[in-house]
Amino acid sequence: QAFELYPGQGLGPFKLGTPLCETISYMKLFGMEYRRVGVQFSTAHPCRTDICLVAKQKGLRLRFCSYSQRLKMIDVFEPTKITMKYEGRPLSGPTSSPTFSLVTRVLGPTFPGGCHSRKAVYMLQYPGVCALFPLNSRLSGAQKDLPIEKLQQADPIAGRFFIHTGKSCTERLQLPELDRRSLYFEPVVVRINTGIRFAKRKRSLLFRRHTLQHVMSILGTPDQIFVKDVDSMRIHRNGMQDGKLPSTQGDYFLNYFRLGIDVLISGPTHTLKKIILHTNMPATRNFNRYNRCNYQIMVKTGQKQGSSGVGVSDSVAGDSKTNAHSSSSSNNNNNNNTQSAAVTDETEANNKTSASKPRLISFNTRWDEIQQILGAGGRPMVYGGAPGLLDYPNPVHEDGDAKSAGDKSPSGPMILGGASELNRLNPFKSTFFYAYDGIIFEVLPNSYIASVILFAS
Repeated sequence: QAFELYPGQGLGPFKLGTPLCETISYMKLFGMEYRRVGVQFSTAHPCRTDICLVAKQKGLRLRFCSYSQRLKMIDVFEPTKITMKYEGRPLSGPTSSPTFSLVTRVLGPTFPGGCHSRKAVYMLQYPGVCALFPLNSRLSGAQKDLPIEKLQQADPIAGRFFIHTGKSCTERLQLPELDRRSLYFEPVVVRINTGIRFAKRKRSLLFRRHTLQHVMSILGTPDQIFVKDVDSMRIHRNGMQDGKLPSTQGDYFLNYFRLGIDVLISGPTHTLKKIILHTNMPATRNFNRYNRCNYQIMVKTGQKQGSSGVGVSDSVAGDSKTNAHSSSSSNNNNNNNTQSAAVTDETEANNKTSASKPRLISFNTRWDEIQQILGAGGRPMVYGGAPGLLDYPNPVHEDGDAKSAGDKSPSGPMILGGASELNRLNPFKSTFFYAYDGIIFEVLPNSYIASVILFAS
C-alpha cells in the first residue's frame, strides 16, 4: 500500500487532527497490516505526556496530543519500510531509498536546512514536512550551516520524516483547527444535582425533567442501547416499598461513544436519571471505547470564608455599639463608627467575591485537587481485581502520605464486582469510587479520573 504525502495535512489515511479513537478503529479495520501496534503513554502523568501509536512493521509513529487526543504529528522513523509518494512520484520505500538528491528532486527546492550537532543529523525543512539525514563523522564535524554541495556529493539517506502542522517542527507543534460544525471535544458544563449543558449546541439536559425524546433531539441516535437487567448496587439503596427494595427493572443506557457520554433513562418514566462522562485515560478497561469528554464541573466555594467574614463583621459591629454607649467624646465615636463601617463593608465585599467565584474541575484535575475543592472523599468502593476484599489500598498521592495506604483493616475500601470472571481477566489495576452529593468520581491508582457519574440526589 502506497501512502500519499500531504505536507502539513497527513500521510495516506492518517490526517492530522484526527481523534485517537478513529485512528485505532481504522487500524482494527485493516488488522493484518497493523496487527502489532504499541501504545506509548505516561502512567504517572497521562495528561502531560503525549500518547503515541507505534507500528514497527510500517516504521510509523503517530503522536497524539495528551489533552484533546488528536493526531499532532506523524513520525516515519524507518522510511524504507513504507512506500511514500508525493504527487504520484515515489519518495521512499523498500525499492527506493530516500536520498538527499531524491528528496530535493521530488519535494522541490527549499531554504537551506541546519545541522543538529548533538544528534548528528541535517534537518531539511519544508512547510509541513521535515526530512532528517544522518551525517557521518566527516560531515557532522563541519560548521552549523553545511553547504548544499557537500550534501549533494555525500547524498545521505533520510532516516526520518516528520509530518506536522506549521512551517517548522522545531517550533511548538500546533493542531489543525477543528471545523466550526465539528462537535468533537465540545465543552460540557456540569451543574451538580442539576444536569449538564453543551457549550456549542447551547442545549441542556436536566435530571428528572427531560425525557428520552429530549435527549435524542440533542444528542441524536445513540451508538448503542444497553438494557440494565442487573443492578449490582441495589442492595445499598435506602428505603423499602412494601417490604421490598425499589425496583430499577427496565432502566436502559444510551451509549454515545463518540461523545464520551452514557445516559441512563428510567424505565417506568422514561426521564433522565443518570449521566456518565468518560475521560478515555490510557491503561483503563474502557480505553478507546469512548472519545474523551471535555467536561467542566463548576463548583461554588467560599462558604467557610463567608461564615468567617460574618463573624468579623459582627465583632466590628459590636465594637461600634460599645463605642456608641461609652462616655467618650462624640467626635471620637463618629470616627470609630465610620472606620468600623468601612471595614465591615470591605470585608463583606471580599467575602461575596470569594464566595461567588466558582472553582473548576476538568478531566485532567487530579484527585487530591478535587478533594481540596469538595472536601475529603471518605471511604471508597473498589471496582475490578479478583483477589481478596481488603487487598486494595487507596490511591497514593505524590507526597506518599496517602490516606489509608496499604490499610488491611475492615474499615478499608469495599470492592465492587471483584469476584466476576471478567475482573479476573482484567489486566489493569482496580479503580476507586468516591461519592459526593450528586456526583461520583472513579479514581485511578495514579490519582487521575477515569469517569464521572452524575445524578440527582
